[in-house]
Amino acid sequence: MSKSRQMVVFLGILMVLFLAALDQSIVTTALPSISKDFNNFSEISWVGTGFLLTMTAIQPLYGVAADLAGLFFVGSALCGAAQSMNMLILGRAVQGIGGSGILTLSLILVADIVPLRNRGKYQSLTAFVYALASVFGPLLGGIFADNVTWRWAFYINLPVGAVGMVLLVVFLHMNRPKNLSLGTAMRSLDYVGIGLLIGAIIMILLGLNWGADAKYEWDSAVILCLLIIGVLVMVAFLVNEWKVAANPIIPLRLLGTLSLGMTYFPVFVDGFVSMGLLFFLPLYSQAVHGASAIESGVELLPYVCMSSAVAIVVGQLTSRWGTYKEFIIFGWFAGVLSTGLMVLFDESTSRGRMVGVLLVQGVSLGAVVNTQLLAVHAQLTNPADMALSTSLWTLLRTFGGVFGVALGGTLVQSSLSNANASKYAQNIKGIADLAPEFREPVLKAFVEGLQKFFMLLAALSGIAFLASFLIKKVAMDGSDDDRDTVGQGDVQELEDAARRPVEKLDDTPRPLSTI
Repeated sequence: MSKSRQMVVFLGILMVLFLAALDQSIVTTALPSISKDFNNFSEISWVGTGFLLTMTAIQPLYGVAADLAGLFFVGSALCGAAQSMNMLILGRAVQGIGGSGILTLSLILVADIVPLRNRGKYQSLTAFVYALASVFGPLLGGIFADNVTWRWAFYINLPVGAVGMVLLVVFLHMNRPKNLSLGTAMRSLDYVGIGLLIGAIIMILLGLNWGADAKYEWDSAVILCLLIIGVLVMVAFLVNEWKVAANPIIPLRLLGTLSLGMTYFPVFVDGFVSMGLLFFLPLYSQAVHGASAIESGVELLPYVCMSSAVAIVVGQLTSRWGTYKEFIIFGWFAGVLSTGLMVLFDESTSRGRMVGVLLVQGVSLGAVVNTQLLAVHAQLTNPADMALSTSLWTLLRTFGGVFGVALGGTLVQSSLSNANASKYAQNIKGIADLAPEFREPVLKAFVEGLQKFFMLLAALSGIAFLASFLIKKVAMDGSDDDRDTVGQGDVQELEDAARRPVEKLDDTPRPLSTI
């Protein structure tokens, strides 16, 4: 692939990746308007969870996910035209399947066409686009909700996505083997594993959600059965992946060393923290500062701008210095510091103080988000595992996001229920409109719930910080550690990066060809 064609393909990747990332956060500031239109507050959390749930379940199926990417736009159309909350949640689930395909394919393409040593530069751009989407998501969601209609939060995907997909169709020509059609790939899937994974997640999330919302008592048979059976089904899923499945969606060999396990755990925590904050910080601004949907999006700008800038700088430095471990350790140190300070957020916390803490959290996110993927790739011993390891990285990060949003909602709902204000759990914006004598106890309960969530974030960040010291440091200097990327791209660049004879290039497995 020529340099000019590579850049056009990369532009197409960035455009569709922007939309997939945008839809993880665009609804956060529009939720009050959505719930008001449908007069349904009890199920609003599934607008976010439904998207992340299907995105999580499909991500390990990296070959099929590429073919299902178009469902993202079908789901967008369904969401925009939805006439009920159930239809909206269904549309979000379809979006999640397509969004998984876009995200997984994008990461695999970048890893496949760029040598490991230079990958940090390209991934810093994807991190920038992802961060840009994270800030424009709440901002655009607020603008649409306040000035037009929340439906445009989904319709916007159609024209922008069409341009990106055209670029990929015209300029990206993937050589799919004739015996690996979509039908063949579908028949080879681990359907038992997929069913067990989705079933376990749904049961655990329903148990947490219904218990916190006081729909059932925590010690009721319904809640206990959901949680206990959900955990048992998750165990059954792991046994299936380990001993039964011929083509497991999560090959446990990828977690076969202590170093890789300690690399993947912070990836889960990263998703837990970042998605949890993107979901709840706008609600905090609306409740405490009385911010509008647009203003709550603007207050996230320092956080995302800082994370974007740091991701770009770290990406350049990892390519220049050929190292990643130091950045991961530094990033999680900043994460422990910032989430620890968030525990002090209360009803009187100023916007200036909030922005200062978010700047530190932005440093944390920017330093770890892509270096952890580089750490995974650098430790691979089998080049053919590159695509699977990338898929597992996206799975764990999104999986963390699912539980970050769900557990944060559980803690907030539980705190509000204890204050007899559970109706505000899904209508946080309404707290700011209450009369002072009613507002104070409700706001206090909401903040106490968030403080417990921030404590959880600080504890997990601390564990991730300790785990980062156990990550193996592998040199990315073009030696044998770079062999997972040999076989793609321009020969001269490969000779410089890999320092090995050109004649051997064609013997290296090409993960992209299996898609």
